[in-house]
Amino acid sequence: MIEDDLIQELATKFDIQLVVPEGTKYSFEAADLVKEENMREFIKCYRPMMRALDDTAVAAYFANWFSNVAMALQYSLSVYNAVPDMGLTNLVIHLIPTTGYCRVVYMIKQWKTSEAHLEGLEREEWRQHILEDFYRNAAYPLVRSMSATSGLALSQIWGQLPTKFNYYLEIMINGSDNADTKKQLEMDYEYLKYECSPDLFGLPKNPFQVEIRRIEDIADPEKTVAMRNRCCLYYLTEGGNYCYTCPRLKEEERAERREVYRKQETTL
Repeated sequence: MIEDDLIQELATKFDIQLVVPEGTKYSFEAADLVKEENMREFIKCYRPMMRALDDTAVAAYFANWFSNVAMALQYSLSVYNAVPDMGLTNLVIHLIPTTGYCRVVYMIKQWKTSEAHLEGLEREEWRQHILEDFYRNAAYPLVRSMSATSGLALSQIWGQLPTKFNYYLEIMINGSDNADTKKQLEMDYEYLKYECSPDLFGLPKNPFQVEIRRIEDIADPEKTVAMRNRCCLYYLTEGGNYCYTCPRLKEEERAERREVYRKQETTL
C-alpha cells in the first residue's frame, strides 16, 4: 500500500517514527515547546547530551534535527501527494543518548494524511495550504521559541535548513528514475524558495533563497562539495572546531586541511 510505503520511507530516510524509540531518555510534546519555560527545560536536558558549551549550539543542532521534519513534509508532498499531520500537537520529540552524540527523533502521535485531491482543491492550492500551514503554525513558533530562549538569531536557526534541503534534494532528484517525480521535487522546492512569503519565517527574506557555493572536495581535487549555508556551531561543543565546509573557515585554513588530509590518506 502507498500509505505503508510512505510510513516506511519517513522512518528510514528522516527518522520520523510512529512509536516511542527504544533508548529514549527524555520526551517533549512539541506544542509545549512554544513556551519559553518549556523550551528552557528542553535545552537543559539536551545541552549535556550533545556536549554543548553554549545554548546557541543547542539551537543550531536542534534546527538541524528539525530539518528532518521539514524535509519529510517536502518529500511526502512531492513524491506521494499526501502529507501526514505534522502539526505541533501531533509531534513528540524524543532525546536518545547514542555513542558520540544525541539522536533526536520526532514521533507522529496519530497517523492521518492530507491528500492533494481532498476537498476539491487543485494541487497548487493544496501545496500552498500545506506549506503555509506548516511553516506558519508549526515550524515558526518552534523556531521563534528556540531563538528567544537560546539567544541564537532567527536567521541563524532557519539558516541550518537550506544546507540539508539542497543536499538531500540533489540526491533524491539524481537518484530517481521517474521523470515526473524529479520534476515535482524541483517544482515544489522552487515554490518553497520563491513563492512562500518571508513572513512565514519571521524574516525579511525567505531563508531558502540562498546561493549554493561549491568548494574543492577535501579528498578529491576533481570533485566539489557544497559549503554550508550557515555555521552549525560544532565548534561550540566539547572538542569541536570549524567543519571543512563551514563558511567561517578561511580559505587558507581550508587548503591546509586538504593538504593534511591527503597526506594522511597517502600514508595509509
